[in-house]
Amino acid sequence: MTNLTRREFLKLGGGALAGVASLPLPPRAQIAREKVRLGRITDWSVRVRAEPDHSAPTVRYQRLDDTVAYFEEVEAEGLNPHNPIWFRVIGGYIYSSYVQPVEIHLNTPLQHIPSAGLWGEISIPYTNARYTPSPDVGGSYRLRYSSVYRIAEAVWGTDHQLWYRLHSSQSPTARRYVPAAHVRPIYPQDLEPISPCVRAKRIKVSLADQLLVAFENNRPVFETRISGGTGGDRSTPTGHHHITFKAPSRHMVGDTYNLPGVPFDSYFWGAVAIHGAYWHNDFGRPRSHGCVNVPSEAAKWIFRWTQPVTPYEDDGLRVQEGGTPVIVS
Repeated sequence: MTNLTRREFLKLGGGALAGVASLPLPPRAQIAREKVRLGRITDWSVRVRAEPDHSAPTVRYQRLDDTVAYFEEVEAEGLNPHNPIWFRVIGGYIYSSYVQPVEIHLNTPLQHIPSAGLWGEISIPYTNARYTPSPDVGGSYRLRYSSVYRIAEAVWGTDHQLWYRLHSSQSPTARRYVPAAHVRPIYPQDLEPISPCVRAKRIKVSLADQLLVAFENNRPVFETRISGGTGGDRSTPTGHHHITFKAPSRHMVGDTYNLPGVPFDSYFWGAVAIHGAYWHNDFGRPRSHGCVNVPSEAAKWIFRWTQPVTPYEDDGLRVQEGGTPVIVS
């Protein structure tokens, strides 16, 4: 995590970090005593409560993409039965389901990108993709922490800084540029398969418990809370499936959502996948359009552990058989 003083907050600067730079900070003595952690607000409007209680008075509102400093995790009753965590912030408490924990990691830009490209993830609360490598032009998308993209090339921007052009297999002609310092490269060794010699693997998804468990030879080796489908035509399909398509990143678009860079997607039934979700921290209760939402790091683990193994250079790999079984009940 990040220990930040007021000077360090302000030094970050830039439009993408403006929300961080404007944070109210506690007295310096308090900063010295407590570790500052950061969270990005994921809903349009979130209440800061006087106490960790949904009926407590509202102190103020935080808006979408505000970056807040929090100092403590407090257990109390929450709206999500599987999530009792509240974050103590300046002047009150925010329920953690509405806050994506983030970090600020500014990377050393790479001037030379391999011809096949590199995968990379956004490593600050958010950054704005531009149509050209310039902070003075309009943006195409807001790219949020832990979302993943293919880095196609590095170019010098009008600000005399290196920018990355990001490539999307779903929109190959789109021009999207972001400051290179805002993207953490994901190298081939970061995506090496986990337990590649184990053949008896399977995933069990319990919609009743909103829980995913991975098994090797009937032994559980990994588990994570999920957010499954909300029901009706947004239900997660039950039954015995297997993974048929995997991609490190997908741009998912629907009637009510437009989500670039969805990380580490493992599809097991048509357009239904296990994938990372950066747009909420509400794992443990249904809220998806049918997919199985998991934290981004959990999605990365599942992506590396399951079959088929997707070549690093490819945008995705589809198979008819041999994919890891996924049992949903």
